[in-house]
Amino acid sequence: MQRALAFDRSPALSVAFRFFLNVPAFLMLSAVVLAWLGLSDTAYTRWNPAVLAVAHFLTLGVLASAMLGAMMQILPVATHIHVLQPRITSPVVHACLTLGTLALATGFITVNPTLHVVAVILLAAAFTFFICAVTGGLIRDRHQRSPGSGEILVAVRLALLALAITVGLGLFMAGLRGGLWSVGATQAGAWLHGLPDLHVTWGLAGWVGLLVAGISYQVIPIFQATEIYPRLMTDTLAPLVFLLLAVLTLSGAWQASPSLDATLPQLAAASGLALAYLIYAVTTGYLLWTRKRPAPEPTTWFWHAGMVSLLLASLLGATRVWLPTLAPSTMEMLLGTLLIAGFAVSAVNGMLYKIIPFLLWHNAQRRAPMALPFIPKVRQFISERDALRQFVAHACAVVLFAAACMVPILLLPAALALAVSAALLSINIARALRLYLNTCQRIARTLAQLPQATAATRPGAQ
Repeated sequence: MQRALAFDRSPALSVAFRFFLNVPAFLMLSAVVLAWLGLSDTAYTRWNPAVLAVAHFLTLGVLASAMLGAMMQILPVATHIHVLQPRITSPVVHACLTLGTLALATGFITVNPTLHVVAVILLAAAFTFFICAVTGGLIRDRHQRSPGSGEILVAVRLALLALAITVGLGLFMAGLRGGLWSVGATQAGAWLHGLPDLHVTWGLAGWVGLLVAGISYQVIPIFQATEIYPRLMTDTLAPLVFLLLAVLTLSGAWQASPSLDATLPQLAAASGLALAYLIYAVTTGYLLWTRKRPAPEPTTWFWHAGMVSLLLASLLGATRVWLPTLAPSTMEMLLGTLLIAGFAVSAVNGMLYKIIPFLLWHNAQRRAPMALPFIPKVRQFISERDALRQFVAHACAVVLFAAACMVPILLLPAALALAVSAALLSINIARALRLYLNTCQRIARTLAQLPQATAATRPGAQ
């Protein structure tokens, strides 16, 4: 069911916008660290400290920032559910998330336990505060939710639960690095090695995948002018994915060699996850391909790139499950590249190029009590040509990073392409924000002149 958006319920601009500003900043930081890695002699593997730092720059600094901001913006507009005290929640969560991400990534690079302790405190505060604020809003406003918003709210609830599990696992491992707690050698040998894979699986297939899918049920039909998603998918995808993640966790995540000696339930659950996201990617790609607007927009290309990456990642994930000894290091790096940079970052870019211009236009309209001819249209805040330039740089970066998993010499060109993409995105956002601020100044000057103009038109006025 396609819903009308209640834009009058939109929170203040700063609530979501501060999170969106993190995206180009952390993309640039990722590019700098990867360029430094490309110039060094260290291996481009999953366990390289620089790679771990970049992975968390992307998952926390880029993806979490964009998704938390998007949830604060979209929930009240699409479902009539308001996050508790957004003017307080937003700056507190943003500050703790940003500083915690910087501390965690720096801790990986410098191998400094104190920074991991700082990261545990800040990130625990950020996500606890956010989850409590959203959960409180879901409970408080449950009776006034908009008709037909059930599929979004189911995906959001399960994504929040997956986020809590992801954060819990991550904080536990960061606490081990920081010396906040420890485990015995016997226990570590039995199950500790499985935590990183479990953390990644719940984070990417649970939190990121479910939230992107839930948001896409709303934003793709409305902003991309497509048909609505099939009811069977919107009703079953999120619960099925969460159930498969639970089965995967309970059936094999704690065994001694999960990648080499997987149980049958674990193989079935992992294959089911890959199939579920494969069907979602194909369905979304079909909706985009058959959209009602004939000419594709830059945001459409971002979504296409994301769905192609998700499709390839699903096929690669299924292959890795059944053939775990086939180039395991390369398969891990390629799978992570496709899911994070290819799928999730592409989807975030696609959403930002729709959300940011509309937010700026809507808030400019809010400031004017009447129609003013100089207020820019939505498309004028970020031109399609500028967005398309950034898409080309982003697509080049994704392709080069995927190739660098097999040919590491391509890592430096990939980092340079990512830096160009981050710079173009920051320029596009900065220009849009400058246009908004200039428009607000013109609105203020116009409104200040209105009483004088009214008085001049009265009878007897000279």
